[in-house]
Amino acid sequence: MQQGHSKVKFRYSIYALSIRHGLTLAIPFITVGAFALLLNNFPLTAYQEFLASFLNGALSAILTVIYEVTLGSLAFVLLITISLSYGKLSSVEEVMFYPLMAGASYLAFCGGIKQQGEYIFGAEWVFTAMCITLLSCVLFRKGIKLCSRFRRLHTIGAEYLFNQSILSIIPAIIIVTAFAALGYTLRAVWGDSNITNFGSYLFLRIFSGIGGNLPGILLYVLLSHFLWFAGIHGTNTLEAVSQRLFEQGVDVNQALVAAGQAPTQIYSKTFLDTFVFLGGCGCALSLVLALCFCARKSHNRKLARVALPSALFNISEIAVFGLPVIFNTTMLIPFVAAPLVMTLTSTLAMEMGLVPLVTKSVGWTVPVLASGYQATGSVAGSILQLVNVFIGMLIYIPFVRRSEEQQSEEFCSAVRQMETDMAAAEIRGITPRFLENSYPCQSYAQTLSMDLKIAISRNQLQLYYQPQVSEGNQLHGVEALLRWKHPVVGFIAPPVVVNLAQESQVMNEMTYYVLRMACRDAQELDKIVRHPVYMAVNISPRQLEEEDFSETVLEILKEYQMGKVHLVLEVTERSVLETSDRLMERINRLRKAGVEFSMDDFGMGHGSMVRLQENLFDEVKLDGNLVTQLMDNERSRDIVSGIMQMSSSLRFRVVAEFVENEEQKQMLESLGCTIYQGYYFGRPVELDVLLEGIQAG
Repeated sequence: MQQGHSKVKFRYSIYALSIRHGLTLAIPFITVGAFALLLNNFPLTAYQEFLASFLNGALSAILTVIYEVTLGSLAFVLLITISLSYGKLSSVEEVMFYPLMAGASYLAFCGGIKQQGEYIFGAEWVFTAMCITLLSCVLFRKGIKLCSRFRRLHTIGAEYLFNQSILSIIPAIIIVTAFAALGYTLRAVWGDSNITNFGSYLFLRIFSGIGGNLPGILLYVLLSHFLWFAGIHGTNTLEAVSQRLFEQGVDVNQALVAAGQAPTQIYSKTFLDTFVFLGGCGCALSLVLALCFCARKSHNRKLARVALPSALFNISEIAVFGLPVIFNTTMLIPFVAAPLVMTLTSTLAMEMGLVPLVTKSVGWTVPVLASGYQATGSVAGSILQLVNVFIGMLIYIPFVRRSEEQQSEEFCSAVRQMETDMAAAEIRGITPRFLENSYPCQSYAQTLSMDLKIAISRNQLQLYYQPQVSEGNQLHGVEALLRWKHPVVGFIAPPVVVNLAQESQVMNEMTYYVLRMACRDAQELDKIVRHPVYMAVNISPRQLEEEDFSETVLEILKEYQMGKVHLVLEVTERSVLETSDRLMERINRLRKAGVEFSMDDFGMGHGSMVRLQENLFDEVKLDGNLVTQLMDNERSRDIVSGIMQMSSSLRFRVVAEFVENEEQKQMLESLGCTIYQGYYFGRPVELDVLLEGIQAG
């Protein structure tokens, strides 16, 4: 993640992110369908008899429907999720048009939904559906941008959604017509309706001269995993290939055994599902175990625990999409190498006679160990599975560690970039929008936003306290400063945390969390101070305008008896605070309860003067720029002197922040300032360190 965002890797392009996000959104539906298939086909005679007899097979019928509308309709599911993800990444306004455009384009390309020879939303159509989806979304996005230039298409005074629909008419006509014409032309030229599923058609042509031998199965494994790596369900896309090359292997062996002869066919679909695709694509069970035993990051270990139950039944999506493996070049080598190695080890074991050949078809959802025994009729089949899983885990381990390092580096780089952007935006007086689709680090910001919500719910945010000192180095008070130590990134700049909380709409929750923590800590401070002191807590002006803010603060004060410690709510001067009778009523209620108000970043602007005239604040904190420029800027000294004169007539305290040396302190003292805060008097520290320092002083 380079400064200026000049280089954007394909992995973080809108195309790759659309696929990754779409696949992630599809996980619940894929998982539901896979487990419905598992429950409907679990190879236990008593269980199957129960399914057949229970309500005359109603339960089995329901499970079949669930499978057909989820995993059995994978092309449809991914068409919706990928187009929706693309729409959200490209434009919030037109986001709902993208699934409609993708669906219409796909149906137009396939020649409609009626009189189709096969189900065009099935899993084997995934490659075609994903290609048409992305292409139609790209064309629609360009069409909308082009049409937005024509002002005649805009109807003044009409509903916003109506205008968006009008803008979409021309792109929709052109794109749907183009796909309909393209599909019709392909079918007419080739004279084959199956050409519409060009993914399956293409791969059948690739394998046309290859038999179901070792080179054929290695090519199949290699190609299917490259497709998976690109976000395309390789095994489903190559379903027609596996049926042609490997479907008959078990039938041939069974016929030979029935005739009293030894089986001869090593390779079959059951061979792949049982000994190569352990845990699903990429030998996902080996990946999950590598994460369980070797992952250093807590989120990866948690991912492994979540993914393990499904991987045992050969459902790999949670592990593959969650890490993620998709478009992750670091994981490409083990993802492809593990199944290739397992193909070779399984072939060698069967050719040497260590493991019997597969003589029974086994469903791909049958769990590991059980499937090995059932397929071969021997414990040796289960032992081979264990050996393969162990080998796969050894292959994955070094790449898992490298991937974790890469994840951390990219995440840290993105967060540092957010901090840089935040600091630059504060100088310009604007607020960056980290969660908007246009922000380059948006996906990381979303992750950080979710982590923040969890951190608040789990009490993982911290408060550090910076002392405020008055004349004679006497403790005047402390300011509570929010700190969040992220488990991956470390400490994150508080302005970024606050901005994310506002964008994520958890600002109130975080503020009340901070207030409770500060009031609780104030009780500990009260035990050791001998005179009244102040506890300053930052709040947003928007929260003062909330109906229930004052009530919540009063409830917190009742819950925590703070004694000699007085609560000060600190509001930045640069924020907009619209005064009203209701607002004044809320502020006065808090004041009656002993709460005081401080204006942070105080200067000599018009807004500052108005706030002081309204008698809203008991204290002001000098703008840090004034303090840091005191020694070299006479104008800054004049401004501070004027503020001090006003403070005596308007009766408010003045606190000087960013005091870093004795010279600044003496200059402020000569100008009449008597309350200081800054590194010269103490850095922000945890509560126990603060208390030890006060007791020692």
